[in-house]
Amino acid sequence: MQYLNLIKLKILFFVFLYSSFLHAAAPAPKFEEIFVTAEKKSENLQDLSQAVTALTGEDLDDAGISSFIDLSAIAPGVNVAKNEGFKTVITIRGIGNEANQNAIANPSVSYHLDGVYIASPFSLQTDFLDLERVEVLRGPQGTLFGQNSTAGAINVITSAPSIGEAFGKADVTIGSYNLLKTRATYNFPISDNSALKASVSTNKRNGYTTNLTNGQDLDDADSMSARLRYLFQPSDTLSINLTAQHFDEKRNGAAAKGIIDDTPHPRELRQDSLSEYDLNAQLYSAIIESVGDTFTFKSLTSYQKDDILIRRDNDRHDFAQVGSSPFLMSYFNPETNKQTTYTQEFNLISNDSFFDMLDIVAGAFYLNTEVDISIRELLDNGNFNGIIEPHTVADVLAFGGEVGFISDSKPKRVSHSVYGQGTFNLSPELRTILGLRYTNDDVKSQVSNFYGREELSLEISGEKVTGRAAVEYDLNDVSMTYLSYTHGFKPGGTNLTFGTEEGPTAFFTAPIVVQQTYDDETVDAYEIGLKTDILDGLVRLNAAAFFYDYEGLQYQATDPEMFRGGVGNIPEAEISGFELEFSTYLTDSILVDGNLAYIDTEITEDHFAIDNVASDAATAAALPGAGFNLFDPSVELARYGALQNVKGNDLAKTPSNTRNLAISYLKDVPGYGEMKSRLQYTYRGDFNHRIFNNSSTDIVPEYETFDFTLGLYPSDGSAYIEFIARNITGKDGINARMTDVFGVGATGDELIPPERYMIRLGAEI
Repeated sequence: MQYLNLIKLKILFFVFLYSSFLHAAAPAPKFEEIFVTAEKKSENLQDLSQAVTALTGEDLDDAGISSFIDLSAIAPGVNVAKNEGFKTVITIRGIGNEANQNAIANPSVSYHLDGVYIASPFSLQTDFLDLERVEVLRGPQGTLFGQNSTAGAINVITSAPSIGEAFGKADVTIGSYNLLKTRATYNFPISDNSALKASVSTNKRNGYTTNLTNGQDLDDADSMSARLRYLFQPSDTLSINLTAQHFDEKRNGAAAKGIIDDTPHPRELRQDSLSEYDLNAQLYSAIIESVGDTFTFKSLTSYQKDDILIRRDNDRHDFAQVGSSPFLMSYFNPETNKQTTYTQEFNLISNDSFFDMLDIVAGAFYLNTEVDISIRELLDNGNFNGIIEPHTVADVLAFGGEVGFISDSKPKRVSHSVYGQGTFNLSPELRTILGLRYTNDDVKSQVSNFYGREELSLEISGEKVTGRAAVEYDLNDVSMTYLSYTHGFKPGGTNLTFGTEEGPTAFFTAPIVVQQTYDDETVDAYEIGLKTDILDGLVRLNAAAFFYDYEGLQYQATDPEMFRGGVGNIPEAEISGFELEFSTYLTDSILVDGNLAYIDTEITEDHFAIDNVASDAATAAALPGAGFNLFDPSVELARYGALQNVKGNDLAKTPSNTRNLAISYLKDVPGYGEMKSRLQYTYRGDFNHRIFNNSSTDIVPEYETFDFTLGLYPSDGSAYIEFIARNITGKDGINARMTDVFGVGATGDELIPPERYMIRLGAEI
């Protein structure tokens, strides 16, 4: 029945498209200019020599995008995967964050809120709230955004206060799974030169998945977001923006169904441990902007604090159901992560071209971030009976106790950078861009593993020069082509656990695989693109082709020693691809938007690494002969035997094909207002979730979804109504397939949201 529904929807989609062409008699409107801040200043999207997708707040609502996870495949070349149920990994053009289990390792996509760099990757879990737009910058940002942007950057711009008028809006959404979502925002004028804007949202619903063993509801939602923005504008040339933002979420957590769980329904599972997920994220920022005769000066200051607690079934199965499981019973109880960050950035932007030919952007950036990590893994490694016995600290210090990875660590990263970029207007049609950035990075970590059995103090520092060069040429008034080269980097860091000794000793027998520190990750990116409006502005078409030479890929590595691993570096990989975005008005009422991307990735140099799925299988096979002693030398040697060469493998979390197509229809309703509908099709191709390309655990299948929205909006601004349908065919697509790296090797599937129906009522207030 599901496939029949899918066929019907495809037929409906293309009939709608064909009939729209037949009725395209009315004059069609032209596309308006879209201004973005992708290069630290407001510019027309079509004038930028880089691939950028910009989505307004209205676009986000129409497409059903309420968080970063929903951006997957909406922007070409972008894939968003959930990891371990509480981490969001964004991959752009084959570059993501394969070391996200290491808390000090950085993502490859930098996230900025109103220009402020957001340091904690857990902030990617927060909901969108009262946004003006989202900008997705695809490709390394080696100059203006610097480190942690080897893949690109995402700029989230919130809706600003407005001086001189009071206004607001609110809506409530009810729907499937007892969904109740509320949103409200109100603008308060305070004086002739100041205003305050308050925004709040709540989101609560039942889970999509049931744990049949303990009855717990998983994939549930229960969150609250709030923001206050204060604008003080004492003169036409000076403005001060103060922001306080708070996000709080308490829920049972994500469903990660083990691949050996034979529960028939995809949204039912059996696990013998309770899950819990608590996240509190706070942001306070001050942005001061002063417009002078020659330059605009901007200061961006922030304090950020994130606090997360997770309890989860790490082996992802019910021992009583599975019986003789290939995995040890493992439970994280709990894992906590507290991150505190200070940032300061200064921008200097020229208002007019020097000598009628040079535009300048320059700045300095400071980051100080500290992380306090506590991990408590309980592991049935004593008598392997499916029951985890209580332990004492003395047990663990004596290499005993039914525990897995126990760690308390406090990494700290301090980074300084300065940058500058100039645009040289060589002629009315020809421009060149040159930019450089210098970054100095220091990481220090205090680590106490296994209740102090291992005390470590680690430090690494480095510096890097990155930059960008580009040539832009206007073919005519509405078409521009460009060629660019960018060198980007992501800094190295320290590992919490690593190989300790080579050669036979009491416990250590195999060569070291995971080192104390890991190196920088760098990319040389080449891109050629075209941006054009054709057919008298009826069609907007943006295309880009790219090639990346990628060195030092950071990934989650496993060491032969039990409970040891960290981040390693793959010497070299190559990435190439093509992207296309288009929009066209078929009539003055019908708009078609679409995008597609093709990406090819390959590890191109020898690198030997241990797939922990294979090493944990080797552990299980070796244990009987080792007297069920996890620290027996024979176990370590068996694990080392799982070493393999990953040359030729695909990079992780990168579908070779993604597509998105949407048709929007807008019609005036005489005497009422307007009606708007949107039908959207999204396809995400299959990919490997890890660089090991293990055929039994890593392949994430393709999926496609259909969404539909119909809204009625009165012209007087009174209550409007929207009917929303998501994933109409009920596709149980796999968003991510996560494999544990902490000594169990279990793999679990996290699904996309199921078929849902909603009604939203809203009004201006």
